[in-house]
Formats: sequence, C-alpha cells, structure tokens
Amino acid sequence: MDKTGIPQWRQILKSAQKKEGHIPSSKWIQLATINENQEPRLRTVVFREWIDNTSFIIFTDRRSEKVIEIKENKSVEILWLFSKSKSQFRFKGKAEFINDNKNYWKNLSEKSKHKWFWPHPGKKRDEFSLNNISLKSIAPYNFLVIKINIEITELLELTKPFHKRYLWSKDNNWKLIELNP
Repeated sequence: MDKTGIPQWRQILKSAQKKEGHIPSSKWIQLATINENQEPRLRTVVFREWIDNTSFIIFTDRRSEKVIEIKENKSVEILWLFSKSKSQFRFKGKAEFINDNKNYWKNLSEKSKHKWFWPHPGKKRDEFSLNNISLKSIAPYNFLVIKINIEITELLELTKPFHKRYLWSKDNNWKLIELNP
C-alpha cells in the first residue's frame, strides 16, 4: 500500500482502465452470488464509482434476485476483465446496502433514471410503454445502491509467453503475493 492508503492493485487497475478508454464495456463487471439452493448466480452489472480505497458501488433493482441472495449471504465475487491490457481482476468481499441514495439518484442522467421505472425484473412481460414513465425528483423505492467491500483481490495478467498471477488481501495489509498462474 502506498502513502495515500491506496493498495497496489488499485493502481494497476487504474492503468488497465485508462488503457481501455471510454468504451462502455470497460465498466461492465460480473457479480457472483449464491442463491437459496447454494447454487452460484452470475450476472453483469455496471461499476459506478469507488467509495474509498477498497470499496465500490453498483446500482440494482431492489426487486431483483441478487438482493434476496445478498441478504442471505453477503459474500460476493466480482470478475472484471480488461481486454486491451489483458488483465483479469477477481475481487472477493462482502456486499452491503446503502439506503441513503439521494445523491446517487440526483447524479444519474435522465436516460438512466427512466430504467428504474420499468416493471418488475424477471416477471412475465406484459404491455408496457416507456412513454408512460414520469420521472420524479426522488428515487423510486426499487433503486438500490450496493457497496462492495473488497477483502481479497487477484490479478491474472494474460501475458505471453507465461501468464502472471498476483494476490492481495486485506488481512495481509494488501501486500503482494505472487502465485502460479
């Protein structure tokens, strides 16, 4: 960890993000949870922002299955692939819900706000028109902010001729450990 308290892996990740540029997919991350049958569930979500040096947020619909799964088991895993830098980050940590979402809602674009008024996710589709949506200044009940508190970070660099793999953990004060790929 450097003098500012930022772990080394964050600096490497920042470099990978910069190399990706502004393509939308560079913010897509895969979130894994465990359902009530102890089966893994995986979905793509959008990275929103860092809250501190080792925690970031995502937005989700409170009515989605991932919310129920996180209530039952706060342990999550994130996979974030940067194709241009050939870097794959895996984060293990705990998820928590942030109930004070006013500032996050306020900073969303009008286009993004529309999506939070859609019908219940995962239910049978019925007649629904996006033209019938009227935006409100306050966030709808289903707009939920999830904070991911990272406890373990792994990096797999897909380099030639050999891949490189690294591990950092909060319990080890974010000290680098080199692993076999």
